[in-house]
Amino acid sequence: MNDIESQLANDAPQPPEGLAQRTIVAAGAADEVASTDSPLGPVWVAWNGRGISAVSPLFDVSTVDDFAQRHRRHVYAASSLPRDLTAAIEAGLVRGETLGLPIDFRGLSPFQESVLHACATIPPGTVRPYNWIADEIGNPGSIRAVGTALGKNPIPLLVPCHRVVRSDGSVGQYAFGAERKHDLLVREGALLA
Repeated sequence: MNDIESQLANDAPQPPEGLAQRTIVAAGAADEVASTDSPLGPVWVAWNGRGISAVSPLFDVSTVDDFAQRHRRHVYAASSLPRDLTAAIEAGLVRGETLGLPIDFRGLSPFQESVLHACATIPPGTVRPYNWIADEIGNPGSIRAVGTALGKNPIPLLVPCHRVVRSDGSVGQYAFGAERKHDLLVREGALLA
């Protein structure tokens, strides 16, 4: 490199700090993650330019590295949720209003995605049996597969799989324990204490 080339290289404007990270997250190639409050206590919420990609309670994954390992995603720690998602996430976590949230379902099978879309239509304060989901997605014989898909829900609370119960009315299983599922349903008014 000659003196002129060296001077031009030194005078070249530097990109703003964090530009590469913001670009990768906006493209959906990585996520940002921050903690916020929820009915289960503090949770990690991950998002990217395509929407919310994962939720995990802090009692389940205590660090950003734990979160990245569990969800097999590259994540960057953020100090807080982005302003444009804060109200939507709060409505989902606090009031149970989940329809219309921007969700990134990439990595899920079409079947899993259809199960979670049907689940997201269940309003707060109500429950539906697993066979209702199977019927909604046009696959009435898939009750066990529905349960498996709900058990692998990467966005619990915001995609309200806790509102799906057994046909006998018992709460059934939940990724964070049947007791927490029961408590969420009572909080939403779907079950009597």
